[in-house]
Amino acid sequence: MDMSNTSEQWGWLSKILHWLTAVLIFIQIPLGFYAESLKLSPLKMDIFVWHKSVGMLVFLLLILRLLWRIKGTIPDTVNASRIPQYLAQGAHYLLYGLMILLPISGWITSSAANIPIKLFWLIPLPALVGPDDAVKSLAAEVHEISVCVLLAVLVLHIGAALRHHLLLRDNILKRMWF
Repeated sequence: MDMSNTSEQWGWLSKILHWLTAVLIFIQIPLGFYAESLKLSPLKMDIFVWHKSVGMLVFLLLILRLLWRIKGTIPDTVNASRIPQYLAQGAHYLLYGLMILLPISGWITSSAANIPIKLFWLIPLPALVGPDDAVKSLAAEVHEISVCVLLAVLVLHIGAALRHHLLLRDNILKRMWF
């Protein structure tokens, strides 16, 4: 297994970062909805600690992914017309943007609500803003809308990968699989 990306294939580090991020996001989404559904209780607070901690892990993985992507080669695009290439590129940029926006908007929401954040009950994060109900409401709204957009883009992303694999029978999905 080659760690580096080539013009034909994603390297194993890119694959690990991609799939680990995907798994964490698929844990993160139901965790957030579950936490929101609970009444204020110690369980709700614990679920939110997990949600915030996993969210920051996704953010950290994104930073690693971006640094690795900037440093390395990106596999060539598959022979396709420009419109599908632009759509795929736009979806990827949107996914990256949401993986930045979601943890930061969540962090701002907690900070503005004056709720301290401790990742995995161990690592305290500084407040990004002071207590402020208006900022809390705005950041929470951005967070909620971003989750909805993320869900839609994930459906498109997964659907496109399956379309390439099952209908077009090209190697798009295989290049990112182990």
